[in-house]
Amino acid sequence: MVMEKPSPLDVGQEFVRQYYTVLKKAPASLHRFYGRRSSFVHGGLDPNGKLAEAVYEQEEIRKKIKSLQFSECCTKIWHVDAHGTLSDGVVVQVLGELSNSGQPMRKFMQMFVLALDGSIANTFYVHHNIFRYEDEVFGDSHADTGKTVSFCKYC
Repeated sequence: MVMEKPSPLDVGQEFVRQYYTVLKKAPASLHRFYGRRSSFVHGGLDPNGKLAEAVYEQEEIRKKIKSLQFSECCTKIWHVDAHGTLSDGVVVQVLGELSNSGQPMRKFMQMFVLALDGSIANTFYVHHNIFRYEDEVFGDSHADTGKTVSFCKYC
């Protein structure tokens, strides 16, 4: 039986469901979404007030994720966009809110570039991930329009 190639939107939505479920239930396993040559950026400013820099490769990504101390994460996904990109990859943009360790919800923007794994048909890994909190980018002056296109909750 030949499996039909999923659309980029199908890939993006299923990836988002899996990624944020793992973030909630087993955050120490998040690094398994990444490959050997992946990159990961999380947050806006490091402890010295400089923009957070990317880390590369699965082991460094694992260390970075561990340092973020994800626990009891609750994620509200307001919108997911996904489009095909080079070499049958998929770029996914996620807009939502995240709470870590019982802290207040914070709006975030996250972009993933998913690349084909190659070893199994229709299997992807995270090649690039850029995560930014809205308040660190725009400050508190960015107005909430109240408009949403879709909503998923991973709490």
